[in-house]
Amino acid sequence: MAKLKNENNSGGVLLKSIIGLPKYVFVALAILLMGFIFLIATINKNPLHIYLLPENFTGEVEITFAQADYPPLKIEKNIYNVPTSGKLKTSTNLKGGPVEVYYVDNQGHRKEVIHEEFHGVSTGSGGKDNLTVAHFYIGTKDQYDNYVKQLGF
Repeated sequence: MAKLKNENNSGGVLLKSIIGLPKYVFVALAILLMGFIFLIATINKNPLHIYLLPENFTGEVEITFAQADYPPLKIEKNIYNVPTSGKLKTSTNLKGGPVEVYYVDNQGHRKEVIHEEFHGVSTGSGGKDNLTVAHFYIGTKDQYDNYVKQLGF
């Protein structure tokens, strides 16, 4: 009978002798490792998009992508230097990812646009020219509501 007991526990004894840890500690570490691998696999790997707007900018921002005659965005990050017109064209293709929006003053200092001033985010593609365009509006809720009314919505 003792011989059977040793055969049934031989895997646990072998495991303990190989790594020097009790079986339950090894199992806990394996679960933690699998959780860490899952976390790394699910982290957003899409690039950060940084929109730099002129100081005190209010209005629609429109970015048109994949335009051959326009410069690409900076490679290390997708940085959009939006002109006062709010319209920007780039040869870079649109990729999803998190967005940060800043006002930039004449000295290059950034001030983050607060969430309450960021409205109507949309992207779309198609039309006769098959353009890919991203839109959003910067301003107060009242300014955005007036803008939408002017568009006839």
